[in-house]
Amino acid sequence: MNYGKIRKNKKAISPIIATLLLIAIAVVASLVVYAWVMDYIGYQTNNAGNSVVIQSVHFSGQKITDVYVQNMGTSTVTLDGNVYINGTQYQANSGTGALPAGNTADIKFSTNPGAPSGQMMTIKVTTTSGTYSQVVQQAP
Repeated sequence: MNYGKIRKNKKAISPIIATLLLIAIAVVASLVVYAWVMDYIGYQTNNAGNSVVIQSVHFSGQKITDVYVQNMGTSTVTLDGNVYINGTQYQANSGTGALPAGNTADIKFSTNPGAPSGQMMTIKVTTTSGTYSQVVQQAP
């Protein structure tokens, strides 16, 4: 058998078809990136005016009883009623709901583990839109 003759007769994809395939792949990839970027920008734009800051934390003994949160943004935020202490979620008793721009809320709750004196605690407050504030506080 003459293998050299068989190899000469094999044809590859023409350069025009190869170029068209590369262009099609580039267009599809750019559309995927565009869709992702527009979704991300839309999410960030919706949350642009939302900003909360934990102003202070009040302890009774070694348990946290109050967390004071201020809305530093330009629009009303809704506190979802969850306070996270060292990563564990605790439900607030009061001080949650709508918080107008510039106002401060006193989030009160009674069930939390507290911490031994001097231990560092991470306290996090979240809103329904996904923004949050987090502080690290030392137990008294």
